Amino acid sequence: MFSKVRPVGSPVPRPESVKSFPMPWEKHYKAVFTGSGTEALSLSVRCAIGKKSNVSAPEVIIPAYGCPDLVAAIVAQNAVPVLVDFAESMPFMEEPDVIEAITSQTVAVVAVNFLGIFERLPLLSQICRSKGITLIEDSAQCFPPFSSEDGCADFVVLSFGRGKPINLMGGGALLVRNTDQPVSDFLVSEYPVSSVTLDIAWYIKRLIFNFILSRYIYPIMASASFLNIGQTRFYPLKSISRLDIPRSLLEAGVTSYMEREPLHSIYDRELAFVEQSGWTRLTADHGFGKVPHLRYALLAPSNELRDRAIEELNKRGIAANAFYKQILPEIEGVEASYLKMPSDYPKANKFAARLIVLPTHQGVKRKDIATIVSAFRFLATVPA
Repeated sequence: MFSKVRPVGSPVPRPESVKSFPMPWEKHYKAVFTGSGTEALSLSVRCAIGKKSNVSAPEVIIPAYGCPDLVAAIVAQNAVPVLVDFAESMPFMEEPDVIEAITSQTVAVVAVNFLGIFERLPLLSQICRSKGITLIEDSAQCFPPFSSEDGCADFVVLSFGRGKPINLMGGGALLVRNTDQPVSDFLVSEYPVSSVTLDIAWYIKRLIFNFILSRYIYPIMASASFLNIGQTRFYPLKSISRLDIPRSLLEAGVTSYMEREPLHSIYDRELAFVEQSGWTRLTADHGFGKVPHLRYALLAPSNELRDRAIEELNKRGIAANAFYKQILPEIEGVEASYLKMPSDYPKANKFAARLIVLPTHQGVKRKDIATIVSAFRFLATVPA
């Protein structure tokens, strides 16, 4: 295989001197920029603990299937992640399970926007308000966040790392709702600040990063096992810092993402036939118009057919994959001692076993989509 379409990854934009424009969140939130999205999430947990200071062993509710960085961010604040099962065939936490998981020690619920599909923020907001706990919108995989319009969540988390909607080669943001700024300003002020400098070294790094996104370079990089490309592992969060990101770089990243073609709409149309064979297309209306999805997600009728689809697509030069592959307790490095697990998670397990994700970045061409459609037409003839 001489070329392969990478699974994810947008080119790093070139900062431009353009007329400044407001960020989508600025009506309701103030941004605190951080070294990563994981750091921003961890700071949001710290703020949630600060708002409910009468707890001795703080707990944070998260979905049972998700990025292990969720766990890293929470345990870094000496809090306990409490896992909740998914709803059937959707990346949403089951509402009754969320309510049941809330205790006197619960400080927050983390609502994860999965690959561009919003969690049910209004519903979770009602639950959190009724219980006097914090709602954190983790929008590391989705931009703009749902709460940009109405300030639904108390805190919002963004990530600017590789493989995220806005790629700035690192960094993140904690969006603090205006009403929560006095508490958060005090808690966040102790962390050191570093700056992103747009010097010659930065531009060389950008050039190299964008070069390795090539469909001819990606297969070479993916074959280097020491790079751990595509592997999901737990890495402890060792430190937190604030970051000074140049406004021109942030604006370039936002503009670049918002101008992308929403390929998930094309997938929706071209892959409608797969549902006749028992597949499920995971799609949702954003409320922000045709905002691009980070990846396009489907659920196969079975684990076996999902694996067959991944094999077939990769054979045809499309780097489709199973994303996290497992629920959080089964991911390498996530110790049982980190988690509070009141039950098993059958629906999240089933979701993980059936999920396949397709690329939607700028490097995907119409001929690539035609290749993907052809592969699924072939798979439609394969028994489930």
